[in-house]
Amino acid sequence: MKTYISYIVLMLSAIFLLHACGETEQPQPEVDQQAVQDSLEQVYEQEMEQMRQDSIAQAREDSIAAAEAEPDIVFSDDGSYTVQIESWRSEEKAERNAAEWQDRGYDRAYVVEYGDSDTGDIWFRVRLGTFDSEEMAQNMKDKLASEYNTDSWISRIK
Repeated sequence: MKTYISYIVLMLSAIFLLHACGETEQPQPEVDQQAVQDSLEQVYEQEMEQMRQDSIAQAREDSIAAAEAEPDIVFSDDGSYTVQIESWRSEEKAERNAAEWQDRGYDRAYVVEYGDSDTGDIWFRVRLGTFDSEEMAQNMKDKLASEYNTDSWISRIK
């Protein structure tokens, strides 16, 4: 009888274990598709991040190259050349315009009076700095044309 009970317990244990494990589940197509989609999204995100990093690196290189290509502009306290950007009949307008250029970072913007006060033919010229060479003044003129689309001209002074 003990053997019979042991045999029944053993059979019940085996049935319980088989039932607990259950059938092996076959992968469902939706699960496979989701796994593929997740993998593709991860690859896409990695590629996008790499493209962003490459773009940042390229922009940095372009900026450095542009800075190196742009000639240095060296002002002089007693130079013989200047770049004139505007001329006004009104001193007030000329001073206001010079202040605008100073606000843009051109601290050496100034106004000079030109003309004959006897006849009343007076102009107030707005100029940016003085330079030792005409080439340096040309560099400033080119910079103003490219950055501000401003017509200007080089004047020899003194």
